[in-house]
Amino acid sequence: MKKLESLDHQTFNRLSKIYSIALGAIALFTIGGQFFIQRYLNAQIDDSKIINISGRQRMLSQKLTKEVLLLSYRTDAISKKKYLQELESTIDLWKTSHERLRRYNDTIPKDKNDSTEIKRMFLVLQPYFEIIYENSTQILSLAKKDSINQKHLKPFLDNIIFNEPLFLKQMDAIVNRYERDAQEKISSLKKIEYSIFGLIILILIFEFFLLFRPVALSIKKTISNLLISQKDATNMATNAEKLRKIQNENVQELISLTKALDQTLLYARVNEQGIVKNLGERFDNVLNIDQKFDQKNLAELMKLSELQSNRLLQLIAQNKGGVFNEEFEFISGDGKKMWLDVSILNVFKESGTAERLVLCSDISKRKEAQLEIKRLNDLEYQQKEELQKSNASLIVEAQEEERKRIAKEIHDSIGQMLTALKFNIESINTNNIEKTHQKIEGLKQLSKDLILGIRTATFNLTPPELKDYGINIALQKMAKELTKLTSKNIILEDNSTTELRFDSLVETNLYRVTQEAVNNAIKYAKSDYILISINSSASILSITIDDNGKGFDLTKIPDKPKNNAEGGMGLFFMKERMNYIDGRIFISSSIGQGTKITLNYPIT
Repeated sequence: MKKLESLDHQTFNRLSKIYSIALGAIALFTIGGQFFIQRYLNAQIDDSKIINISGRQRMLSQKLTKEVLLLSYRTDAISKKKYLQELESTIDLWKTSHERLRRYNDTIPKDKNDSTEIKRMFLVLQPYFEIIYENSTQILSLAKKDSINQKHLKPFLDNIIFNEPLFLKQMDAIVNRYERDAQEKISSLKKIEYSIFGLIILILIFEFFLLFRPVALSIKKTISNLLISQKDATNMATNAEKLRKIQNENVQELISLTKALDQTLLYARVNEQGIVKNLGERFDNVLNIDQKFDQKNLAELMKLSELQSNRLLQLIAQNKGGVFNEEFEFISGDGKKMWLDVSILNVFKESGTAERLVLCSDISKRKEAQLEIKRLNDLEYQQKEELQKSNASLIVEAQEEERKRIAKEIHDSIGQMLTALKFNIESINTNNIEKTHQKIEGLKQLSKDLILGIRTATFNLTPPELKDYGINIALQKMAKELTKLTSKNIILEDNSTTELRFDSLVETNLYRVTQEAVNNAIKYAKSDYILISINSSASILSITIDDNGKGFDLTKIPDKPKNNAEGGMGLFFMKERMNYIDGRIFISSSIGQGTKITLNYPIT
């Protein structure tokens, strides 16, 4: 390990030195090249400033000549004053720039030959400058004193005009000289850059062949050795994996046992007779065992009943290598009833003997929930049974009331008319023709009333149209007959697209509920207009009974009336009939606004 660390340290130091030398050489030449380049660039900046000032002097000399000529031909005071100011400003600026150019030229470092040549050129330029300056000053002075006189100004103008081209020519020579010097400096800068670039390329080639290539070959060799070592390590790992699998096979029983213990908190290890070998701490706390449990079976410690104890020992004694699950009820050490889901797992040792691992799960809450659900189901069933008995009692009571009503109608109406018919027939005297005719007419009217009473009494029975033609025709017949019998305006609107037929029980209940709604509108609501509407779609049949009666308050009608005196018996039976055929009824009513009842039955 120390040798390996030493090798790593040596390799790192070696690479660090190589890269430091390589990068240092490149950095040295790069910094040196930048030094020379920046030096030449600074010189270029100075040359550009001198060229700029020289060019401006040429422009100012031309401007001065132009303004002198313009001033010499102005006679009015306003333009004269204007050109005087401009000329004075131009002369001052020209003089200042000339002096600045000479001072700036003296401060710039140049070669000895260049310095001598440029000074000579400035010495040649100076007389022209002084002549132009002095004559311009004279013209300015004369123009300020009196009016402009061409004869007085002409000598000065001639001197300026004569010397101005000479000044320009010499300034052009100076500018050209500066430009040539600048181009020579640029050429020198290019040569320096090419030289530095070539040196850097040579350094890179030198570093590649003498530094980087040997290092790369060394690293390649090292990687090759590492790959060989990796292959050897892989072979060693493969052999280790084989040994690990063999070891896993030996400890598989221990893994199974550990997994079982991890998945449950209540466990015990017993032998084939149920004698406890080991008891989990949680199980020990649940059983609340104070003394030692040596030579005691698990059923005895759990204090099971004789039947459950025998069953548990029987499951433990089985030796089939499988897993058994069964539920046991017992009393814990603190007196609390508990339910355990017991699983028994066979664990075989290397010696060939087997032990039993008893795993328990607390299912007390689940059992309590099951018992509570059973109790609620029994209570719900009992309530439904009592409700069915109560409904059956009300239905029987209603049937008896209906029978009494029919019997009363037959006795009070039809029976009395039959008795009157009998007495009238017996009292006919054939000898008295006139009275006989009168009694026969009375008998005719009595017979009509008798027929009408019989039809009224029997109309509430099941009409034959319901069985033969269905609910649509039966309701149409009912509306027509009740209109005749009651003189009420009862109208049926059949908006269904097809003639629907249902089970006879469904049609009978729909007919009876509609009949009850119409009878309530006639008897109790005092309606004189009742509209029965039949509508259907692909999934529902809807019957609506709408009247213009006095209406009622739905909140005052009990959900389940105790007797007819309490009221609401008809509405109760209407709801029961619709519930019986899995239909729905909707009632809408308010006092003075009439009543609307809608029956909906699903079409299947």
